[in-house]
Amino acid sequence: MPSSLKSKLNRLKTSSEPRPAPPPPALMEHEARFPADEKLFSLSPCALKRLGFEFPFEPSRALFLDTETTGLSGGAGTVAFLVGLGRIIGKELVVRQYLMPSYAAEPLLLTRVNEFAAGCDTVVTFNGKSFDVPLLQSRHIMCRMDCPIAEMNHLDLIHPARRAWKLRLRDCSLSNLEEKILSMHREHDLPGSEVPERYFSFLKTGDISLLTDIVDHNRQDIVSLSSLLIRLCDAYAAPAEQLSMLDVFSMGKTLEKQGERAEARKCYRLAAQPLALTSMARLSEAKCAPMANRNLSLMLRREGEKSEAEKIWLDMIRRGQMGAFPCIELAKAREHRDRNYEEALSYTEQALKLTEDEKERAALTARRARLLRRIESKSSKPTSTSLED
Repeated sequence: MPSSLKSKLNRLKTSSEPRPAPPPPALMEHEARFPADEKLFSLSPCALKRLGFEFPFEPSRALFLDTETTGLSGGAGTVAFLVGLGRIIGKELVVRQYLMPSYAAEPLLLTRVNEFAAGCDTVVTFNGKSFDVPLLQSRHIMCRMDCPIAEMNHLDLIHPARRAWKLRLRDCSLSNLEEKILSMHREHDLPGSEVPERYFSFLKTGDISLLTDIVDHNRQDIVSLSSLLIRLCDAYAAPAEQLSMLDVFSMGKTLEKQGERAEARKCYRLAAQPLALTSMARLSEAKCAPMANRNLSLMLRREGEKSEAEKIWLDMIRRGQMGAFPCIELAKAREHRDRNYEEALSYTEQALKLTEDEKERAALTARRARLLRRIESKSSKPTSTSLED
């Protein structure tokens, strides 16, 4: 074989041999340790159940999770570039953060996340059931990996937090809960809307300082999750002992929906009590008293305690609460249960003076016409006379 041909074949053979894969880019990892709050080791099982968590909770097997992502709406193109995890190890809360310096590092990031999460059976998040965990699961699928976190029992704190405090706070974002419930205040906190842009700028420039605020924010989120879990358990363990009557009323609604009617009654009765209007906050709290009386009276009526419900409706009329509502309920009771059409008509007339709702007025007008017919029919019937007469 000519030497020139042989050399060409040798070159082709050499070029066809597989080249070693380049090493994966180094993953940025950060660890911080904080003293674990002792209350984490004695959370009330009753409170956890009221939070909506039906499984045994073991602190050492709980994983606190929060992600920072390239988008806020999810979707196939959204990636969790920073994953923060917290675990109770000994008497410390160990926070481990994994940040990928490029998209090529995603499989390594997910591997490290799964390694740190090994042995956990519960994941604790804030809105993670709708966002963080489904996102991680989809990224695992894209990388052809299993996602053990998606198989864990999930305790998402956003829902019990809203049930407990939304009526009073309106804004139940984690940052607002930190300030109003946990008495924590973040200095110069980065708005979530700026996080993706910061990461994209980092990818272009390599300037790691762009991510410092994001890493700090993520780490604080993990610490706040553990504190918020404790505070929620305290609230749900003693619902009638909340300082704000708005919170007490909110707890009553939650307990009623969960079937704990005795505790719900206790909360409603407390929230319905008149308050001394000594401040604007007290004025706001006093607004829940009519709602508490309404919910309590309807609960009593459903459970057959109609005389107790009527006492509440009469008290509501005396206190000028809920407009036409108590008059309408008493009109119904007098008409259908007592057959006392005259008194039912009186309450109907009162309700008509108080309501401004067109549908309600139409229903009350029809009720009044029906009651007038019944009263007329009743009075037109001949009365029976006794033999003595």
